[in-house]
Amino acid sequence: MNSNNAYLERLALVVSVNEECRTAVCEYGVNGLCGSCTEKSDNCVPDIFASGPKTMSFTLKNTCDAKVNQVVRVGVPAKSLLLSSFISYVIPLVFMISGAGLAFWLMSGHENADIYAAVGAFIGLVSGFVTAAITAKIMQNTIWNPRMLGVLPFTPKCNTQQK
Repeated sequence: MNSNNAYLERLALVVSVNEECRTAVCEYGVNGLCGSCTEKSDNCVPDIFASGPKTMSFTLKNTCDAKVNQVVRVGVPAKSLLLSSFISYVIPLVFMISGAGLAFWLMSGHENADIYAAVGAFIGLVSGFVTAAITAKIMQNTIWNPRMLGVLPFTPKCNTQQK
């Protein structure tokens, strides 16, 4: 597999299927598939799958014709992690530095130029977060969407002690 097709993968349980829309609602636990393992693992017993504060639900296209109670491999392109980090951290930082620099340059002859630079930095930072949020919203249904990569032919069993 080349790096263009690399995915960050996780196992999830199909909890419902909408045949008409060809979508599936899947769940996975924060600690392992079901959320009950003592260590983070993708191996869990099938009888402890349950919604609760330790699980997360999401809907995705059912491209593998998965059925309810099947375990599927779900992936997000690895490059989306780098891009989302860039949008979340770099854009606000660049806006903040630009706002501070612009305010300082515009008020360089003023005796309180540093205060204006601080205000410019704050305005730039807020503008950067707004820009990042808008960019994330626009790209929401593109690279960040999880994809169903395959259906497991078996149900994994726990290899760790349960809580």
